[in-house]
Amino acid sequence: MLAKLTKNAYRLYHAGKPSSQYRSASHGMTFLGGNELMQRTRRQILDILKKRGRATLEELSKEVGLSPVTVRVHLSVLQRDDLVNVEEVRGKVGRPYFVYSLADEAEEEFPKRYHLLANRLLSGMEDKLSPETLQGVLDHVAAVWVQERAPRLVGKGLADRIAEVARIRTEEGAMAECEEVEGGYLLKQYNCPNLLVSRAYTHVCALEERYIAGMLGVPSTHAESIGSGGRVCSYFVSLRGTD
Repeated sequence: MLAKLTKNAYRLYHAGKPSSQYRSASHGMTFLGGNELMQRTRRQILDILKKRGRATLEELSKEVGLSPVTVRVHLSVLQRDDLVNVEEVRGKVGRPYFVYSLADEAEEEFPKRYHLLANRLLSGMEDKLSPETLQGVLDHVAAVWVQERAPRLVGKGLADRIAEVARIRTEEGAMAECEEVEGGYLLKQYNCPNLLVSRAYTHVCALEERYIAGMLGVPSTHAESIGSGGRVCSYFVSLRGTD
C-alpha cells in the first residue's frame, strides 16, 4: 500500500504547487509512515535548504538518505504549506531539472530572537533620547501604524470597527476577540506578541494603547495587561461620549 501511494504521488507530481490529488497521496504517506518520522525528514530538508540555499532532488535525496521518490513526496507537502519553492532549470543539453529553495514563509520555521534586538534598541533610545523625544518617536510609530490600517476601518460604525480591530490584532498574533458588555465593548487579547519586550519596557504597552485607540477612533481603557501579570490584555470602550 505504501509503495502504491508513493508511485501514485510520483505520477501526479508537477512543477509548482501539487494538485489536490497529490496532496491526498502525500497525506496518506504521512499517516502510514508515522507522523514523527515524516516531520523529522521535512525538518531535515528545510535545514539543508537553509544551509545550501538551493538543491536538486538528487542532492536532497543523497543528504537525507532516502529515495528521490520519497523525498519528492516530502517536498510536495512543503510546497503545499508554502515553505519551499521549486524552479525548473533548462540547460543547453540534457533534460530540464528542478531546483528547490526556501520560500519566504519558511523563515518563520527557524529560531528568531527579535526581542533581543528590540530590547537593545529601546535601551539605547532611553540612554540617548530625552523623555520628550522618546515619547515623540513612539507617538509617530503609533500614528504610522494606525495609518496603515485605516483603509480597513474607514466608514465603519463603532461596533464594526471594534470587530475589525480584533481581526487585525489576531492577524498580528494577539488572539483577539471582542464582546459587547454593559456600558460598552471589551476587546480582549489572549496573547501578547511582544511579551518579552513589554515586560522589560512599559513603552511597548503604551505604544499598543495608542495604536488601538487610534484604530478605534475613541478613547479606551487598558483594563488588564498580560505584561503586568494578567491573563489577558483587555481594553474597555465606553459608549458614553461616542455618539
